[in-house]
Amino acid sequence: MKVLRRSLLLSCLFLALPAWAAERIRLANGEWPPYLSATLPHYGYASHIVSEAFKAEGITVQYDFYPWARAQEMVRTGTTDGSLVWSITAEREKFALFTDTVMAEEEVLFFLKSRQLTWKRIEDLHGLSMGRALGSKLGVWEAAVKSGAIHNETTIDIYTGFSQLLAGRSDFFPLARSVGLHVLREKFPPEVAERITFSSNVAERNEYRVMLSRQHPRNEEMVRRFNAGLQKLRRSGMLAQMEKDFYAGRYDK
Repeated sequence: MKVLRRSLLLSCLFLALPAWAAERIRLANGEWPPYLSATLPHYGYASHIVSEAFKAEGITVQYDFYPWARAQEMVRTGTTDGSLVWSITAEREKFALFTDTVMAEEEVLFFLKSRQLTWKRIEDLHGLSMGRALGSKLGVWEAAVKSGAIHNETTIDIYTGFSQLLAGRSDFFPLARSVGLHVLREKFPPEVAERITFSSNVAERNEYRVMLSRQHPRNEEMVRRFNAGLQKLRRSGMLAQMEKDFYAGRYDK
């Protein structure tokens, strides 16, 4: 009888939970360490922020890892709830909703030390070849690439982009500074990584967000709740602590 009463009590408690307590959201993730990676603690710094912001609203995140171009297409077609992390473009806004900013990063130019690249304006780089990882937006480089003033060498990933740079197949590689330095530390021998440097001036400052598919009616509510969860992290001091951990290297392998 005691066992029966205990079972009934547990059943009542379960039924009394709010409807959102067991909610899940499925997000396409990708390899962009130290921010995102299947092999990093918490799946990387940005993934950790996203997980905790949704968790603060009673939502569990399931991550599936894909190449970036495929992840974006899955959001467009609605075969996943959304993806992280992306910058807003007019084209993406046609098929996706965007949350508040998860993180921001400055894009700099990586190049060979032997190249001694100096520039102040994009026009100073006309006639050169740049690398760009597949799935990355062109951003400030779009006009120069479309006009043919700068040749764009699309690479399958960041590692390949650096490899092409080392082989002399591109002149520079625009990339988020923290991402570039992480890949050089983790993927290349020190004597090879030492051959590459980056510009002191910033090409572009980008804000990155979660984008959710417009194909799913509940996603407007998901954006609102994610933003509310993010504010909770900020007010509690957890977001500031995560940022300190990031710069201390605690999201590296």
